[in-house]
This record gives sequence, structure tokens and C-alpha cells, in this order.
Amino acid sequence: MDVQITTLTPFWTGGVEGTTDRLHESGLIGSMRWWYEAIVRGLGGEACDPSQSKCTFDAEKYQKSSASTPLQRLRDAGLCDACQVFGATGWRRRFRLTIINDQTQPIWKDAQPLNIRPPDRTRGWFLPPGRMGTFTLRLTGDPEAVQRIAALLLFLEQWGSLGAKPQLGYGAFRIDNREDVLAVAKQANWNTISVSQSASADPDLRQFLFFRFDFTPRQPGWWTNIPGISRVSIQVQPLVQHYNIVPVTPALKNAWRFGQKWNRADEQTIFGAALPNRQRGRIVATWAYLDPGNNRWCVHGWAWLPAQSQTASMLTQTLGSATTWNQTLNVQGTLTQQRPRTTQDVRQLL
Repeated sequence: MDVQITTLTPFWTGGVEGTTDRLHESGLIGSMRWWYEAIVRGLGGEACDPSQSKCTFDAEKYQKSSASTPLQRLRDAGLCDACQVFGATGWRRRFRLTIINDQTQPIWKDAQPLNIRPPDRTRGWFLPPGRMGTFTLRLTGDPEAVQRIAALLLFLEQWGSLGAKPQLGYGAFRIDNREDVLAVAKQANWNTISVSQSASADPDLRQFLFFRFDFTPRQPGWWTNIPGISRVSIQVQPLVQHYNIVPVTPALKNAWRFGQKWNRADEQTIFGAALPNRQRGRIVATWAYLDPGNNRWCVHGWAWLPAQSQTASMLTQTLGSATTWNQTLNVQGTLTQQRPRTTQDVRQLL
């Protein structure tokens, strides 16, 4: 199956000398596995942490298994639901992903990052020159695995992202041959996921909040009044003209972080910290991009909600404040949210 993709915000997959010299398959597969694990856990299945190397395929246990289905035999042989598709020690990934017809290019020529620094911030956010354009993902391999990856890509198109640096707003995309991909994805059978696990401390879709903000600006230069962008308007202007994108992510995160009175522990859990132990934040929001489907500007993203119910509720209210969105982006828009809480909710998202 070929999946034809147009980038909506910059893509970053890593490469030589700290740049993205081209799109690298490994950078895409890593993000796809992370999301696939979250989906598996959200369906009540088992997904190990691959960095811990817990799953190892045992051929002898596979042969001796008396299970009636191949998938159960794989579980008996030591593979979780995620590793069965993405591979583990002794077990090859069940699909192959190849990037063909890569027509992407850096959104500016030099490697100097764009520094968005909202008022009262000493350093701000540094945004490297990701790539934009079109490319095709060619998927081959086990039919069931390809069907699930097709469903995964459709889910990420609407709510998630591909590649690295999603915390900076990178990786939003559109599938151009959506009907073809949808026809394959509809054949995916998620019922074979082993429903045996309760909510996990690792990313689990039942602990996620997804959001989307659509708006139509009232004036052409709406983005010049966004906190932190006015000082770099000369660099941002070409991004608006050529790519219909505006790097609003730093302004939104700044408003969410400093517009509320978080205690120190919750603040570090939600927004991340560099010291004493590096910790990645739990909120992702894309740059603003012009959605060709409805000719409106859009920002979408997600939050991995903390386990503490009070903190999760406060974060949900913060992200659901239309006033914060409108005032930060200097627009009037419509905010929608999805909060899957059960395995059935997760199935509906797929």
C-alpha cells in the first residue's frame, strides 16, 4: 500500500550533523511505535517498553505452545501485542516502510533555529528548520500488520503527528489518497489484541485528551500580535506566504503554563523540566496551519493526562478554555475535544 502524504507543519526525523538532511524512515517508525503502544494499552492489551528489552522471541516456546491461535502462541513465546507487529529480539518487524518520491525541502535555508520568546521569558523556544512538501510511504509485509498501520496513520492524521519533535509542533500531515488508505484500514481487526491489562503508567490512550481549534482570522496579519512572534516577524512572514503555517506552539504553551497557578511538581510533570532530571512535557500542540479541507486555520494536539484526578481535571479545564485560545492567537475560533476513557472509546477513534 502507498500512502501519499502532504506535510501541514514541518517534519523532523533527524539526520547528519543535527539536521534533517532528508526524511529518514527510522524517525517515522519510532513515533509510529510510540503511538501504536498507546493504542494497544488503550485497548487493554500489553505493550512493553522497548527500551527495557523485555520482549524476546523464544522459538522453542512457540513450537511447544498449545494455543489455538498464532497470536496467542506468539504471546506464549514472549512477545507483547506491540512487539508482535513492530518486532523484538529474535522477531522481525511484520511490515516494511519505505519513503519514496520525497519532495520535501527545508523551510528555510540555513540551520539557524528560529527563537520564539514570549514576553517575560529569558530563552524561549528554539525551532529548527524542519522539512515540508510531499512524500509517499510504501508499506509492504503481513496484510494484518499493514491494515493496522493504515488505521494508525489515519488516526495520526486527525489527532497525532509523525516524526520527532512533536513537542515543538512538528509532524502534522494530510493523507492525499485517503479513500484508498481507509479501504485498507477498515479491514484491520483489533479484536485480536489481548484484553487483559488495566490502565498503565505508560502512555495509554484512555489517559489522553485530544483537542482541535479551528478559526478564520478577521485580518491578514493576525499572527503578528501573537506573543513572541512580533520580534521575529521578518522570519515568519515567508512561512505564512509559502507554507501557510505560523509557529504558535510556544505562545500557547506559555499561556497554559503561566496563566495558571500550578504547584511545582505538577508544573514539571505537565510541561517538562531540564533539571535536575530531564523530563519531557505531556502537552503537544501543532503550529497553526491552513487546513485545505475546510479552508480554515487549525491547531490540533493532545495531552497525556497525569494520574492525579485533580491535576488532570485542572489541565483539561486549562486546555478547554476558549478565552485563552482566542486571546493568545488574537482570533475567534471553535474548540473541540475528544476524551477516550474506555476501550470502546478507543475503538471508536480508530
